[in-house]
Formats: sequence, C-alpha cells, structure tokens
Amino acid sequence: MSPVTEVFLRQIYFTGIQAVPAVTISGLLIGLIIVLQTASIAGTGSSNMIGKILLWLVLKEIGPFFTGLIILTRSGSAIATELATMKLGREIEYLEAMGIKPEVYLIKPRLYGVVCSAVILSIYFQLTAMFGGVFLATLMSGIPFSDYANAIVFHFSVKEIVISFLKSLIFGFLISLICIWQGLSVMKSPTEIPQRATKAVTGSLFSLFLIDVIMDVIAKIIE
Repeated sequence: MSPVTEVFLRQIYFTGIQAVPAVTISGLLIGLIIVLQTASIAGTGSSNMIGKILLWLVLKEIGPFFTGLIILTRSGSAIATELATMKLGREIEYLEAMGIKPEVYLIKPRLYGVVCSAVILSIYFQLTAMFGGVFLATLMSGIPFSDYANAIVFHFSVKEIVISFLKSLIFGFLISLICIWQGLSVMKSPTEIPQRATKAVTGSLFSLFLIDVIMDVIAKIIE
C-alpha cells in the first residue's frame, strides 16, 4: 500500500467511519422530531403528508447540510490544526527535500477522503432519519409501516436525489478545501494554529449556508 493510499484510508476512517455513531443518533432524533412536528399540524393519520415532508426535508435540506456540519466540527478543525502543526514543524519542507510533493501526499488524500465520506455519510444519515421518522409515526398512529413507506416512495424523484448528491459533494469539497487552505496558511507563530482552526470552521460554515441557499434558488428557477 502506497503512503498516499494510507493517508486517504486514514482520512476515510477518521472522517467517515468514526462519525457513524454521531450520524446515527442525529439522524434518528431529527427524523423523530420532523414526524412529531408534522403530525401535530397535519394529524397523526396523515401518512401521505408526513411521508412527503419527511422525504423533502431530509433528502433536500437537512441530510446534506447536517452531515456537512458533523464533518466540519469533527474533522475540519482537525485537518486545519494538523496541517498547521506540520508546516510550523517544517515537516512539509522535509517532504519536499525527499522529493515528495505536498499536494500529492497531504492535500489530495484529505480532499478526496472528506468528499467521499461526506457523500456516503449523507446517504446513511438520510436513510437513518427517514427510518426513525417512519418508525415513530407507525408507533404513534397505528398506521402500518407500509403506508408511510409507500408515501415516501410515491414522492421520491430523481431530482431530489441529484440535488442531495450535489450538495453533499460540494459541501465535502468546500469543507476540506477551506480547512486545508487555512491549515497551510500559518506563518511562524504557534498561536496561529487555533486561530486558523477557528477561521476554517467559521469560513466553512458560512460556505455551507451560502451554497445551500444558492442551490435551492437554482433548483427553484429550474422547476
């Protein structure tokens, strides 16, 4: 196994696999909250309405954004801190002296690892949230699970899948790119490390909100 592949797999493990418990709990809770709020407005027997709103919110909005938020808080600041520490410790200079390109060994594996994790975790989050929401709805109303499942399938469309996939892909790319850039932007002082980590988180968070709004506007115009 090459060193680059090893760094990539480590990034997948840290960003993706280790985040599964947090994504699972968050997805279940959000699914339950959506069903509770929808049922309080439309009534517990409105399986079609509950399924439609659950699918729309989780697939188009909450799923990609919340997954990006989890990745940002867990891995974004860690990437910025790690790279900043390596730069101040002159490890990047040592890599260059050995003929290893920093962009190949440090940047690309982390970038690809975060992007892959964002897409996969977003899909997992959405399935978990919808399953948790439908399970609660079944317990609350006594309506068969199949009624809610049929409502979700009926309102399921390729457009929602494409939007969700693109959001997850772009969110993962922006988070990794901003955090890598901030980490490599340190100059001389160790006090810059926490400052760059903070800037990485706030900059990525702003980008998530901005891209989310832009993509929703574009999707609305296309309709």
